[in-house]
Amino acid sequence: MRVVPLAQGSFHPAVARSDCLVVEFSKRLDDFVDRAQRVQGADRVQWGHVDVQAEVPLAAMFGVVDDAALVIFREQIVLYRQEGRHDPAQMGALIKSICALDMATIKAEVAERKQAELALQMRRVCPTVRLMSESHRDAG
Repeated sequence: MRVVPLAQGSFHPAVARSDCLVVEFSKRLDDFVDRAQRVQGADRVQWGHVDVQAEVPLAAMFGVVDDAALVIFREQIVLYRQEGRHDPAQMGALIKSICALDMATIKAEVAERKQAELALQMRRVCPTVRLMSESHRDAG
């Protein structure tokens, strides 16, 4: 089990190549490595660490400013994000739960939400476009 330090340039490739990636955003890599090594089932996932002081823009993408936060990706989808320091038992339970999820169902739900958001955006755009075209027609 190994924790890989992640930076702006290595973060997205790590997410892309990992089936399940557990990332802690914090100041201290050594503390996270110690806790990660004590996680039951630690070998089932990949581990990464982002130094919040050195990688400010990357941490900000996940809303992490100063405190620790844990983010878990599965098949490039964020399935867990919570601020605070997680102990080995918490991380082990999260990993077990996330590894047991039916990703086909989750991906279908994500696609459905994207479609709903697109439909909502189109509803917002269409009345404006309609009003603009009516005002041009009336002016002519």
